[in-house]
Amino acid sequence: MKISIITTVDHNVGDDFVREGIKYLLRQHFKNEAVEFQNIHKHSPITTRYGFESFRYLRLSSRVDKVIPKSWSNDRVFEADILVQSGAPAYWCHEVGGGHCYNNEWYKPLIKERFLKNKNTKLLNLAAGTCQIYHSDGSEFCEACHDYMKEFYKLADVTTVRDTLSKTIFSKIGIDVPVIPCSSIFAIDEYGLKNEAEEYVVVNYMKGGAHYTFGQNIDVEKWEREFKKFYFELKTKERVIVSCHNQKEVDEALEFDPKAEIFYVKDDYLAYMKFYSKAKFGIMNRVHGAFMMASYGKPSIVIGNDSRARMAEEIGLKHYFVNDVDYELLNKEYKFLKAGADNFGERFKVIKEKAFNNYMKALSVL
Repeated sequence: MKISIITTVDHNVGDDFVREGIKYLLRQHFKNEAVEFQNIHKHSPITTRYGFESFRYLRLSSRVDKVIPKSWSNDRVFEADILVQSGAPAYWCHEVGGGHCYNNEWYKPLIKERFLKNKNTKLLNLAAGTCQIYHSDGSEFCEACHDYMKEFYKLADVTTVRDTLSKTIFSKIGIDVPVIPCSSIFAIDEYGLKNEAEEYVVVNYMKGGAHYTFGQNIDVEKWEREFKKFYFELKTKERVIVSCHNQKEVDEALEFDPKAEIFYVKDDYLAYMKFYSKAKFGIMNRVHGAFMMASYGKPSIVIGNDSRARMAEEIGLKHYFVNDVDYELLNKEYKFLKAGADNFGERFKVIKEKAFNNYMKALSVL
């Protein structure tokens, strides 16, 4: 069986965690069949063609993809028995600074121009989420984004979402979808990884708390000031490692602490998975760093400025809007995490088992 996954490739370690978790879940469902996986870099859909994997410049690659007849190259969508949209934000609608999900770069070339021409392929949309302002209630979605969500849902044999806001938005258009925690919590199972030790506290810092602001009045200076005060005090109590998922985060960490102990490895998600296996707990802007630690039974808090942070509640983690966080709150949560975060490890076992069963139930229609 050939399964092609719409994901990112050598781009975002969080996306890697999500995809590897989906691979594990699909292997479990199809455990009596031989399964072959192929990845398609969604930010340059021409990578669905064999021989074009390194063609990553979207503005040019999209033009080339239109010009070259699709019959001239082998294609990961056309050959797939199953096509998977792997996690990540799939639903967003912004008047300021974020665009609209109906106008994304991969849906037309991969779904409309390829998937719909392959009658033997099934489409799965797994662990899909939102990327809205932190306090969104979903009422801001426009008609075009609603129409996209309806169409995508009808085309997919299976749809699961990873946050309650996604379910709320779907309910506004009369569709009920299951909320199941992000598949990233199963990534370690794809590699048989286990909790290795408790050697250090992990922190992750992003200016403003996330990638975008979406027109929100984010107090960037306050977050930096309060985080730095907490961080330097934390270093007197614990071995602290700053986890950076890209070079920008490395640069930002070194700005406030040139002597910071930093973990950063380019394009090696397995190294990150092993790194998080030795953490005690985390104070994180990066949601998927927290999810990776959770998969080992280790607690974190998530601090962000968009709705992705809110999916932490699906696995029993606390999350906060960055503007509401100060030194006192960080210190309070540090003590909570150090004390075991209300027996998080045991609570998470129950959450993960239920999530696995719900994914198997969702996939049972195949």
